[in-house]
Amino acid sequence: MEIKSDSTALQRWDDVKALLGNERMEFGPYFTYIVRHSPRRLLHLLSYYKFAAKMIGAKKRVLEIGCNEGFGSILLAERATSVLGVDIDAEAIATANASVASDVLQFRCADVLSEELGQYDAVVALDVIEHISKDHEDAFMGRIAQMLGPRGIAIIGTPNITSDQYASPVTRIGHINLFSAERLAELAERKFGNAFLFSANDEMVHTGFSPLAHYLIALCVGPR
Repeated sequence: MEIKSDSTALQRWDDVKALLGNERMEFGPYFTYIVRHSPRRLLHLLSYYKFAAKMIGAKKRVLEIGCNEGFGSILLAERATSVLGVDIDAEAIATANASVASDVLQFRCADVLSEELGQYDAVVALDVIEHISKDHEDAFMGRIAQMLGPRGIAIIGTPNITSDQYASPVTRIGHINLFSAERLAELAERKFGNAFLFSANDEMVHTGFSPLAHYLIALCVGPR
């Protein structure tokens, strides 16, 4: 029996491809490494960004600290008025500007501890505070609070210290200041009226037993 190709299906797929266009994105070394060597990590990371975007809501001015190559920043920009992503890694910022920048989403190489970055409705810092030395953690949280108005919110995410025993060498080498849920809440409450702690395991963000969580997220409101 002769099997013939389905010319109608092929034509429809060509029509779909025409609608998709011919855009391309180039990853830098950070996200290339994740996609090739730890793709599940990408799913986890995007779930944290999705949570942050949902908590922030629509039509807000957002600052993201430690945006790296900007891949997760796309989720923050979906409903925002504007998003500025900053990072001290100039190469990562160049990749972000070349790949995902838009009218809403902009990137800048900057150090939040030493540079003025303006005022925002929300500040997001995922996987950043564990790279800040303990001597500077208070100043870091204080700078975040200073950049928010009275109704502003901050979302701080970091690996749980209890999960460090399972971390890879690549992950561990930059983590100089790990947090438990209690210590993250204590630090946040120095600079905010309230800090609501969430936990995450894989792609699930929840309010369960924090010592068993892989990741911690503090939703901070009421900057002092």
